[in-house]
Amino acid sequence: MQPVAELLPRVYRRLVGDAVDEEALLLALWPAVVGQKLAERTRATRLYNSTLVVETTGPDWRRQLARLTRDIVDRLNAAAGKELVRDLQFTLARRPPARAASATGASGDEAAAIADPHLRRLYRLSRRRREAK
Repeated sequence: MQPVAELLPRVYRRLVGDAVDEEALLLALWPAVVGQKLAERTRATRLYNSTLVVETTGPDWRRQLARLTRDIVDRLNAAAGKELVRDLQFTLARRPPARAASATGASGDEAAAIADPHLRRLYRLSRRRREAK
């Protein structure tokens, strides 16, 4: 049986065809690659050139993760199936905004209820495509 981190890139590419958003792929792979404990305290936010920007919950986590950069980069690239990341940049996370009382929020956006920012982005993109047809 193959690990999920190995299957995700192929499934993702099959779903989106040739228009692979490499940043979205890496952001979606982050929790599977680093594991649940680190995923609870970190969040990959964007890919800039070949550097993946990762938010951490505190300076201690940032220092500890900096020591693991090479290993994490190697595992991310292996999971993605090609070299997309050369370095990681760790930043301190800003406080999350207060959640609205309802799942749709004041704007009526049902995607606001999706906790993962990358899945929320993909959902909004697919909804726009569906509405454009």
